[in-house]
Amino acid sequence: MDSLSCMHAQWDALSRNRNEWNNIVGALLSPIGTRMIALLQLKDQSFVLDVGTGTGEPGLTIAEKFPGSHVTGIDLSEKMLEIARQNAARRDITNFVTHCCNAMELPFETDSFDAVLCRNGVMFFTDTAAGLQEMQRVLRPGCRMAVSAWGLLDKNLWIAMVLDAVREVTKRYRYNKHVPGMFYCMEPGFMTDWFEEINMQEIQEEELTGIIEFSSADEHWNYVTNVSAAVVNALSGMDEMQQEQVRELVRKKIDTHIIREKLYFQWTARITSGVK
Repeated sequence: MDSLSCMHAQWDALSRNRNEWNNIVGALLSPIGTRMIALLQLKDQSFVLDVGTGTGEPGLTIAEKFPGSHVTGIDLSEKMLEIARQNAARRDITNFVTHCCNAMELPFETDSFDAVLCRNGVMFFTDTAAGLQEMQRVLRPGCRMAVSAWGLLDKNLWIAMVLDAVREVTKRYRYNKHVPGMFYCMEPGFMTDWFEEINMQEIQEEELTGIIEFSSADEHWNYVTNVSAAVVNALSGMDEMQQEQVRELVRKKIDTHIIREKLYFQWTARITSGVK
């Protein structure tokens, strides 16, 4: 199975958990989507492309906020898109459509969209250059594009401490930041360089921070081990005893993040935008 097929299968598998953990996913990612929408300077009656929409966001929010617009959400996972369509129906959103396709080969004509965005998906592109070039190609001249990715791993302790615990147990670091994955695009300036490479103009990159809340240590563990791709991959192949050792180490590490029996972690993301 090639890397793209593996990615497709992985996101199909994660779709079940994404739906189950929708409240936490929404609370974690909605501030990023809100800022991206503001940077796009959208107007009603626009054609908008949401790349890597997953279960529908932030495309659904755009469609709801700009009812005269036409929003297209694409994703590798048809199971994710099925949930997106269900979410659209539940919210009575009729100006949102989906396509299951690869971001590196977009099935749209050149200069088709008034805005293109990708929230926390670009770091999973198997070919960053091809994906961004395709997004730029379908964007109309003078229009805006925005992408976001997680910031530095050590500023996202909600997941970093789990990966550190995995390393302590296995004696090797099971997350490789040099291949596509959650923190592949984390370095400041990484996406700015790529935006310059595809000839985007008026480029700006900013850091966004927020707080993620978990009701308990168990909720935190269940979330990262079911939804966070980096942790799911790091734990794969480990036996139950090793996984329990990792869990115990994480429990010891989170003490300083507990306030009135709840856990609070700061998260950091980077948003890059520009004009074609």
